[in-house]
Amino acid sequence: MSKQGWLACFMTRQACQNGMNGVMFACFVMTVCLCMFHSSTAAAQSGSLVVGEVEIIRNSIFSDAEIDSTVGALSILRGTMNNLHINTREYVIRNELLFSEGESFRPDLLDETERNLRELGFLNQIRVTAVDTTADGRVNVRVEVRDSWSLKTNLTYSRSASGDTRWNISLSEVNFLGHALTMGAGIGADENSSFHSLWFRKRRLTKAGLEVGVDYSQREDGHYRNIFVTRPFYSLGDQWSLETRAWDSLNDVRYFLSNAGPAGADPTEESSLYARLPRHQKTLEISSLVRLSPENEGRVWRLGAGLQIKDNFMDVDRQSTWLLSDGREVNLDYLTEPGEPLAREQGTTVYPFVWLRTQGRTWTKARYILQYGPTEDIPMDWSLSLKSGPTGSALGSTTGFGGSSWRTEAVATKWIQLGPGLLMVQGFGEGQLGDQGNTYHRFNVQSGWLVNVGAERSPWLTRIIVEAGQGENLAGDRALVLGLNRGLRTLDFDGMAGDRLVRWNVEQGKVTPWEVLGMAHLGFAAFYSGGCAWWDDEHRSLQDARHEVGVGIRLGPTRSANALTSKLDISWALDGSRGPVFTAATRGFF
Repeated sequence: MSKQGWLACFMTRQACQNGMNGVMFACFVMTVCLCMFHSSTAAAQSGSLVVGEVEIIRNSIFSDAEIDSTVGALSILRGTMNNLHINTREYVIRNELLFSEGESFRPDLLDETERNLRELGFLNQIRVTAVDTTADGRVNVRVEVRDSWSLKTNLTYSRSASGDTRWNISLSEVNFLGHALTMGAGIGADENSSFHSLWFRKRRLTKAGLEVGVDYSQREDGHYRNIFVTRPFYSLGDQWSLETRAWDSLNDVRYFLSNAGPAGADPTEESSLYARLPRHQKTLEISSLVRLSPENEGRVWRLGAGLQIKDNFMDVDRQSTWLLSDGREVNLDYLTEPGEPLAREQGTTVYPFVWLRTQGRTWTKARYILQYGPTEDIPMDWSLSLKSGPTGSALGSTTGFGGSSWRTEAVATKWIQLGPGLLMVQGFGEGQLGDQGNTYHRFNVQSGWLVNVGAERSPWLTRIIVEAGQGENLAGDRALVLGLNRGLRTLDFDGMAGDRLVRWNVEQGKVTPWEVLGMAHLGFAAFYSGGCAWWDDEHRSLQDARHEVGVGIRLGPTRSANALTSKLDISWALDGSRGPVFTAATRGFF
């Protein structure tokens, strides 16, 4: 019995012994009961609330009202999609919940569960809310979700001004039979070869929460094989994670060369210079992290370690001369001489590392930031992932030129509320210190101001994004590249490359209030882009930047698991050298 109960019994006995009349006694008992209720309520409010019943509500892609509000082919389409689609199984949703009945109630876990459910990619209109608190301090929770059309179709096509094309058609089911199982297949071609691909993913395969995946791709110039088994952090309070990955890649890569180097012909040439070289990489990596910080408060700090073993070989000696992008055939044996970046990268690298990761707990919900309509979760605290460790010959590495070396890799991100929009700053860097010839570095910083103003369903979208990068002693397959797929649509796919890069983009868009077939937001945009990439020893600089303008259509799926924004653009170079250039893509800021 509680202290308040013992006190009530004691006072009641004393009242009877003192001959208190019935009315006074009744008032006294009522007062004691009210005090007890107040004490229990205060105790509940101070943290003794527990999770009560958890109700799961799963809605179809289209509600009955949405189907009834349309006629003809659109009504039939919506009804057919509902009938063909199998809604997410209840156990899949329950597996993502960070709370269960009888546990202490924490409002922050409701918000985090919402974010986890959104990350699945095949659910939308997600609401995790406390709906009732019972007299005994049990908080009932409702989890309501709407399924998305989980059969993803993806079509991309890009054609450079020189006539090179890249295209890809893929079909994947990301929630097979409602079990959060992903299977997909695709075909396509890039400027090097055609290919076909298969992939498989399964989340929470066992009670331990393992995630497994397999990728298979066969190319005319090689193959790609990847398998992984991981146990990721499913919540900020998770204690540990584990990652194991192995992959085997064989394909032709563009190895970029300076126009001012031994293979160059004109140091003032604007176009990138490269040779297609066969590269074979085999990599095994295993790593683990543990949480150091408190489970439910303050910044999240995680510390761990890992080991990467990579075998890298580029067969330059296979033939005496190689065809360069400018049509010349040259001997590239000099690339394998000591001191050259390619010679440094050839062989086996053993890289044990210490791994530090940190992130905050502050998030905001937004729309029209990285996607085109769905609710997005934006982390407002800075985050960092840092790996660092030795790679020298003492560990068994055969890469480099002997002696010791130390490698560091880092990724940092910060979102800031700035005026009516959000400012994003993201940096990536990697480098190696060591004996002469083993040293190199590369970094790039990207920043964007993303502003949405106007009506909620049809806002004006302003995007201002800049990026800068710099490197030193880079191997040609690690150059900073600017082209059709990275920033400038009127360039070739890899139109400029080097160890210096600057690019920028200003885009003004307008979301219309219309949804195409009730499935995708429609919008329009006009943009201006510019940029340049070059090697430090070339006779070029930022003054040789290319400038272009263009217009395009934007489509943002609202009822599909494929939430990436589709962009259909036509661009013209401002110097009149190229255009119009048509591109269709579903990735990247610009």
